[in-house]
Amino acid sequence: MKITFLGTGAADWDINSYVHGEEFRRYSSALVDTELLIDAGPHIFHFAENEGQPEILSNVKNAIITHSHWDHFNPEIILKLAENNPDFTLWGDAACLRAFHKRLGEENTSTINFVELPIGETHDVGGYMVTALPASHITHDPAECSRVYLIEKDGRTLFYGCDCAWLPSETWAGIVNKQINLMVLECTCGELAINDWRSFDHNDIKMLENMIIVFRKYNYFAEDVRFVASHLARELHPDHATVAKAMEAFGATPAYDGMVLEV
Repeated sequence: MKITFLGTGAADWDINSYVHGEEFRRYSSALVDTELLIDAGPHIFHFAENEGQPEILSNVKNAIITHSHWDHFNPEIILKLAENNPDFTLWGDAACLRAFHKRLGEENTSTINFVELPIGETHDVGGYMVTALPASHITHDPAECSRVYLIEKDGRTLFYGCDCAWLPSETWAGIVNKQINLMVLECTCGELAINDWRSFDHNDIKMLENMIIVFRKYNYFAEDVRFVASHLARELHPDHATVAKAMEAFGATPAYDGMVLEV
């Protein structure tokens, strides 16, 4: 598997302030190989058009959604993806479908193929074995359960967890025996936001460090496991180079828009 980071920022990045060639993070989203999209926020086509990869989204057959917050799930983007591929399927919590109907009306979304991914179950999503696990992150929909994902294919395992503070016990139980090769963890709050209120449903850099120390102490996951941070807030972190130096000290790497990694 290959993961391409289409966006690595939190919700305080203003796309109107984007200047080509300057450091910038779009709303967090990632593409696994060319077919599986994780989160369909409003900036993914901006990435395609401005990073010289106009066809990067043309083969997306499935999108898995972590939760219905607007920086992770944009109904208009879903319609555009479906127009590009008639076999397109949307996967996630039923809250996504409710948000879809509220935004665009049921009559305009009836053509979208939607499949609910219940928490704790593993489903074949276009050849990828995907397991949804709970995230400690709430939305405005009281019936929604935000999720993180385990994605497995060809003996390799990817964990993707944006937005999520720490790991709920149920999620930890679901991954502790997995041979995870690449773990993407969120780090919304950085050095500029220690002890920030957002750490109740987002990680700060110290929380990220503590988790990785524990993972390494007990040799959890695969021998070649790597830890990558995404979902960095613009107002809560210094520049990328400074963040990279701080995270290097505890064995993590901050992702950037356009970063490509083999899982």
